[in-house]
Amino acid sequence: MSVHTLDLGQDPAADARALRDAFGCFTTGVTVVTTLRDGAPAGFTANSFTSISLDPPLALISIGLTASCRPALEASGVFVVNVLHVGQEALARQFTRKAGDRFEGLTPETWHTGAPVLPGCMGNFECRVDTAFDAGDHRVFIGHILKVRHDAAHEPLVFLRGGYRKVHTD
Repeated sequence: MSVHTLDLGQDPAADARALRDAFGCFTTGVTVVTTLRDGAPAGFTANSFTSISLDPPLALISIGLTASCRPALEASGVFVVNVLHVGQEALARQFTRKAGDRFEGLTPETWHTGAPVLPGCMGNFECRVDTAFDAGDHRVFIGHILKVRHDAAHEPLVFLRGGYRKVHTD
């Protein structure tokens, strides 16, 4: 494996590739973010999720400005982050589909906001949008966490170097 160093700002295509490859070295968890589109469930697979604060309870997600779910997320003002376990890779892939019903075969729950909560996940965070702002080619949403559920009995599904991976936790 070789080390690559690149000064950014010379070639936008090379910059984008170098950034994608470098960001791919950071292991992230895999989530499905769900929301409502005109009262109907909507959702997408994301790895841009992080905790921000315990007091008040805040979490951050981001979505591309051109993503099909962004308008629904903005209009509804609510979302659920569903943290996936290693047995849910198919679910992660299902929520990346461009066409068809991403909720096919699922029976989501609803809590306070009405946004879909996927059952059987390692964690679920129901949020109301507190703040949203554009950052480059993404919109960042900071959510105030209203309800949480977690089940650490599973191994997490992670994303590394462009693919889904397994990690063993002790």
